[in-house]
Amino acid sequence: MNNEITVNDFEDMEPSTLSAKDRAEIEKAQPMWKMVFSQFLEHKLAVVGACIITLFLLVSIFAPQIQSITGLNPDAQNVAQRYLAPMTTAQVGQDVRETQVELYIEDHPDIASLIQKALVEKEIVTVAEEDAIYELASRDMKDSIVALKSLELPQADGLIELFNEFTTFHLFGTDELGRDVFIRLVYGTRVSMGVGIMVALASALIGLLIGSIAGFYGGFVDTVLMRVTDALLSLPHIPVLIVIAAIDLSKIPWMQSLVSTSNESIFKMVVILCLFSWMAVARLVRGSILSIREREFVLAARTLGAKDSTIIIRHMFPNVIAPMLVAITLGVGESILFEAALSFLGLGIMPPTPSWGNMLNNAQELIYQAPFLAVLPGILILLTTISFNYLGDGLQDAIDPKSIRR
Repeated sequence: MNNEITVNDFEDMEPSTLSAKDRAEIEKAQPMWKMVFSQFLEHKLAVVGACIITLFLLVSIFAPQIQSITGLNPDAQNVAQRYLAPMTTAQVGQDVRETQVELYIEDHPDIASLIQKALVEKEIVTVAEEDAIYELASRDMKDSIVALKSLELPQADGLIELFNEFTTFHLFGTDELGRDVFIRLVYGTRVSMGVGIMVALASALIGLLIGSIAGFYGGFVDTVLMRVTDALLSLPHIPVLIVIAAIDLSKIPWMQSLVSTSNESIFKMVVILCLFSWMAVARLVRGSILSIREREFVLAARTLGAKDSTIIIRHMFPNVIAPMLVAITLGVGESILFEAALSFLGLGIMPPTPSWGNMLNNAQELIYQAPFLAVLPGILILLTTISFNYLGDGLQDAIDPKSIRR
C-alpha cells in the first residue's frame, strides 16, 4: 500500500489538520523546473558544456562590437604580413596607409600643411613638403609617432591617433592573406553556430510534424512516411550532400529572388542540411506518439469531441518536448560537423565569408608552415560538438521523470 501523500492531497486539507511532518514535506516540495534544474546541475560536464555554448553564443551575437573594440576587419588583407605567429604586432599595408593619409589631408588641409612644414624645417624628412606626411607614414610607426611628438604641435594629435591605428595586434596571428585569425574565428563562430542552430530547429520542426502525423494516424500514412524516412536514412549523407552542394542555385529561376551572391552558400548549406537531418527526429517523435495516443487523456479528449489537430498540438506535443529538446541539442553539434566537413571540401560556406570549416580548408596546405591556422578552428569545432553532446546528455538525465529525485 502506498502511504505517500502528494502535494495535491495537501491542497484539499485545512492547515489545522496537517501534522508537523506533513507541513515539513510541503516546505521541502519543489516545483518541477527547480527539480529539473538541480538535477541538471549535478551533471558537471553538461554544466561546463552549457557555459561554453553560452560563451560562443555571446561571441556570435556581439561579433560587430568585438570588431569595433579591436579595430580589426575580418576581410582586411595585408599580404606583407602573412603567417604571423600568435601574439604578434604588425603594421598595415603601405596602400592602406597612403589612402588614410590622403583622406586625412583632404579633411584637414590647414593642419596637414602646418605639420608638413614643421617636418621639413626640422629635417625629419628630406622630401618635398607636400610629400612629408606620406614619407613619414612609410616608416616604422613607432619612429614616426616619436617624430610627430617631437614637433610639439597640439594640432598633430589627430595624425598621431591615425598612425596608432596603423599598428595592429594579432592575438592568433594572421592567415595566408594576412587577415587576422582572431576576428575571423569570431565571425566564423557566428556563421557556424548560426547554421547549426537554424538547421537543428528546422529539422526538429520537420521531424515533429512528420513523426506526429505518422504516429497519430498510423496505417497507410505511417507506412508511407516511415518508408520515405527509412529511404533517406539509408542514403550515404556525405556523398549526397556533396552532389547537392555543387548545384548552382542562381541558375534556378524561382530561387533568384531568395538568394544572392553574398548569402548563397549559407542559404544552400542550411537547406541541404535541413533536407537530411530531420529523419532521426521524426522516428523519435513517432515512437513517443505511438505510446501516447493510447493513453487515457487522449481517449478523454476524443470522447469530448476534440479535433485531431487539437489532440496532437495541445495534448501530444507537450509530451514529446523532452526527447525533442535532447534531439535539438545533439543535432546542433552534428550540423556543425557536416558544415565543417563540406566547407573543408570546398563545397560549404564559401570565402570570403569565414566559417570554421573553410578556415580548415584554407589551412590544409599550411599545416607545417602555420599549424595554428588548422589547430584553432579544429579546437573550436571539437569544443562545440562535445559541449552540445554533453548538454544533450545532461538534459536527458534532468528531464527524464525516472531519474528525478523528488
